[in-house]
Amino acid sequence: MKSAEDIVGLYYERSQNHSGIKDRMLSIRDHYNGDIVVPLPEIDSTESVAVANLLAQGLDQTAMRVSSVLPDIICPPTDDSSKQAVKHAQVRRKAMFGWWQTSTMDLQLAKRARHLIGYSQSVTQLRFDADKGCPTWHQRDPLTSYPSALRGPDDLSPADCLFAYERSFGWVHRAYPEAAIRFANGTKNGDYDTDNPIELIEYVDHEEYVLVALRSAQSGGLGRDGTEQIITELERTPNLIGRCPVVVASRISLDESRGQFDGILGMYQQQAKLMALEVLAVQKGVFPDTWLVGNPGEQPKIVNTANGLTGEVGVVRGGQLRDMQMQPGFMTNPAIDRLERAQRLTAGIPAEYGGESASNIRTGRRGDAVLSAVVDFTVQETQKTLARSLEIENKIAIAQAKAYAGNKPKSFYVSIGKVKGKIDYTPNKHFTTDENVVSYSQAGSDINNLVIAGGQRLSMGTMSKEAFMRIDPLVENVEEELDNVIAEQLEASLLAGLQQQAANGAIPPSDLARIMELVRNDKESLAGAVTKVQKEAQERQAEQVEPGAPEAQPGIAQPGAGAEAMGGAPPPEGGGGLRELLGAM
Repeated sequence: MKSAEDIVGLYYERSQNHSGIKDRMLSIRDHYNGDIVVPLPEIDSTESVAVANLLAQGLDQTAMRVSSVLPDIICPPTDDSSKQAVKHAQVRRKAMFGWWQTSTMDLQLAKRARHLIGYSQSVTQLRFDADKGCPTWHQRDPLTSYPSALRGPDDLSPADCLFAYERSFGWVHRAYPEAAIRFANGTKNGDYDTDNPIELIEYVDHEEYVLVALRSAQSGGLGRDGTEQIITELERTPNLIGRCPVVVASRISLDESRGQFDGILGMYQQQAKLMALEVLAVQKGVFPDTWLVGNPGEQPKIVNTANGLTGEVGVVRGGQLRDMQMQPGFMTNPAIDRLERAQRLTAGIPAEYGGESASNIRTGRRGDAVLSAVVDFTVQETQKTLARSLEIENKIAIAQAKAYAGNKPKSFYVSIGKVKGKIDYTPNKHFTTDENVVSYSQAGSDINNLVIAGGQRLSMGTMSKEAFMRIDPLVENVEEELDNVIAEQLEASLLAGLQQQAANGAIPPSDLARIMELVRNDKESLAGAVTKVQKEAQERQAEQVEPGAPEAQPGIAQPGAGAEAMGGAPPPEGGGGLRELLGAM
């Protein structure tokens, strides 16, 4: 167990050791938000840069492609030959999808993709929510996260982790009124400003969770007035799962984790500077500086200022006025374009992200190939990293569910990804193992590319419809969708047969009109309408002939006469209308 003072000391140590990494992340964040200043004295410090923010464009577009497809969860049964084991595996899968749904995993993955690509790191903490009765996922800001040392991108589980962030004294006073007294000069009615920042430090490891409040001159700018250091423990709870519930996914690099856009920051700043200088030159051309130049040996003087609106004529003695015209250098625009191209090449930002088409690409197929070569591998690697992280997170979630609600039944409705329906489970009963596999349908593909590639394989005959449906993110229930496809095909065949029968005169207009009425008024499906009209025809025929007579054949009346007008005559050979159609179907 660590004391509050030990936790604060560990935070100071790690914040100092991680200062270079945090500075890099801050720079990425500022450039993404456009919060940079062009270092020119002629430019107002509040004026935004006048160049395209390729970093924000590339980061958002790549992250959206990564998160456009929700990964699948596979839970292998403990015994393939046991029906109960197979059923329990299905329950585990649905339960974990339900946990994801509770934590809005689809939106979290969009945020995580941005952290991983931009910051090179994604930090996730899992907590058991007693109110919801299940584990929940929480994305933490990598800027305020300080995990213990990791061995590399394949090591995602730190021994412990610190989270540091600011809250106002008013927030601390509302949440922890007794502990907040120390910050208010020891009195409940102290005069401590409610807006004053208090630094909160969370510490979590395999044993416990601790929350500490800190006011100190050493805490990153807090307490600048020189007030004494105050450390107060706000909360301490045991960790029942015996492992740190934090997972840190890192982008793969040679040594130190680096973001995808770290290498373009200098180029972006140079481009912004050149663009600002060009804008200044254009402004000078539109509004030139006017100088009063004196004649040799004379003192120049403006006698009367000119005013074009009133017709006032300007008068100058002893000199003349000259406008200083400025034109942008002829190399300015090519230099700006080269810097933009260098940024795209360095960070892998295709022009297509901005809706442009490269001039050297002549065909759409060629353009798709180039875009795929630039983007797909980045998306693939990011998705694989996220999938590995999610597998570990699922194991932590299972441990939390068993530790905090082991024998408590849980029931909820699931509708996420390919899982839909009601799920009932008891952690200790159904989670006999924590083995799970998280995978993307086709790592590297977004939802559009995945559907296109699947359609091409279907047309070539190298993939079945069922196999494609299992990787199609738009298909929730494969078995149900297959049944719907077969039903639609049969309905199309039924409609074609019905149209042929009607054209040949095998179905009387009255029966055809009855079918149309039932379908149009949404009273019946096509198959239901045909069946109902067939039954009605059978009943009419049965009323007009003797029971047991050969004329009492089931079927719809022939054209030209209803069943009532047939008078007991047998139907002509080859008739039967809908009866034959239904029999064929």
